[in-house]
Amino acid sequence: MARKISSLEEQLDRLAELRGQPPSPEGRAEVARHLNSKMNLVASKAARIAGEWQAAELTPNLVAAFDRFMVKPETTDKRCAAKIEILKALCKLEYPAPSVFRRAVLHVQMEPTWGGSVDTAAEVRALGAMGLAQTDCTEALEEVLPLLIDRERDARIGAVRAIGASGLPGGVLLLRLKALTGDEPEVLGECFAALLRAEPAKSLGFVAKFLDHDEEAIAEAAALALGDSRIESAFVVLRTSFERSHGRPVRRTLLLAIALLRRENAIDYLLDLVQNGESQAAADAVAALAMYEQDPNLQERLERARKAQGR
Repeated sequence: MARKISSLEEQLDRLAELRGQPPSPEGRAEVARHLNSKMNLVASKAARIAGEWQAAELTPNLVAAFDRFMVKPETTDKRCAAKIEILKALCKLEYPAPSVFRRAVLHVQMEPTWGGSVDTAAEVRALGAMGLAQTDCTEALEEVLPLLIDRERDARIGAVRAIGASGLPGGVLLLRLKALTGDEPEVLGECFAALLRAEPAKSLGFVAKFLDHDEEAIAEAAALALGDSRIESAFVVLRTSFERSHGRPVRRTLLLAIALLRRENAIDYLLDLVQNGESQAAADAVAALAMYEQDPNLQERLERARKAQGR
């Protein structure tokens, strides 16, 4: 007979033990019992294990726990701790029913804070959007759309990621519109990245225009998205922008983006800057190449370029 565990600390310790063990029928049964807990931190840890174990048979328990913590959530699930992990698990399990995710997309949870209140459910809405995009719901785009203008940045980022991942018709145009109408650099960076994944060839020129944006943080977001894309033709775009961006702080980020491409012509360009570029460009190129510190061949080439510098 399993030992009775009562206190919060004991239950969390036991879940930590379970997480370090390989999945087993007995373990899954114990996780299911913890998912039924009224304590949100316990259910949260259990949901994380269910997702990591890919325990599809626990899906009904996850859904039931989500429903339970949607009742008086400000007191039963402070900071949305349980709902967030439950939704992460359901997304990992590719739960196909949209109803849970629909509720999550609409959920706002105002909790008291010093001098007012704060909405703690931004990540819940973001995860709801991603989950909804994974289902066969034909109205997913329409239901996620309002999150693009959500008051909370994390919810807007979640909406952008969900729209980019959905592959639904009209998604790319929505992301372009979001980029054109503006937002915080972090949100626009997600837009750029999603566009470059969804339609690389068509989106390259669109994102490249933001390299000249008046707000340096937005120009940097565009540069990093282009670098992360690893699109071959992005090298010419980034190199050209660097060579005409004299005096702009974005220059260092442009070189970092070139390094992120992980292409031989990009590496050669940075090494040439180290050897033959003006002092600031050379220093920035060295900084950009720091991500390759575990590559002995590249470090040898970099050392040769530094020794030949200024000859």
